[in-house]
Amino acid sequence: MSVTSKSGENPDASYEIRADAAANTLYLEFNGTLTAEEMQVAADETVAAAEQLREGFAIVNDISTFTPPSPEAAKPIKEAQVQLKEMGVGDVVRVVAEETSTVTENAFQRRSRQAGYDGKTATSVAAAERKLD
Repeated sequence: MSVTSKSGENPDASYEIRADAAANTLYLEFNGTLTAEEMQVAADETVAAAEQLREGFAIVNDISTFTPPSPEAAKPIKEAQVQLKEMGVGDVVRVVAEETSTVTENAFQRRSRQAGYDGKTATSVAAAERKLD
């Protein structure tokens, strides 16, 4: 299992990327507000981690404490979503909380649809795992 974890420029900003080959699942967690540069690095690391998985891999993306990035920071997210679709992503479940910005949740869903797939939502990582086929 490979893990990438970084802290952002802002004290509350961080991300973690974990590829679980046994479960064929990519786990992503984003917290706070990341800069455009940090989002680019995270997007590149996400795609690199997904390369360790088999076609049909699932993604559990915890955005429950992620705040909306700037439009510039959102570009790498969209590019990574397109690449993940091309790599054969299967189920995608986003973990959201009551406090999760609707703007953030809708933006992820809109971009994933543009990339060619729909995401489900759950209120915890455990609930997200139960939604995977």
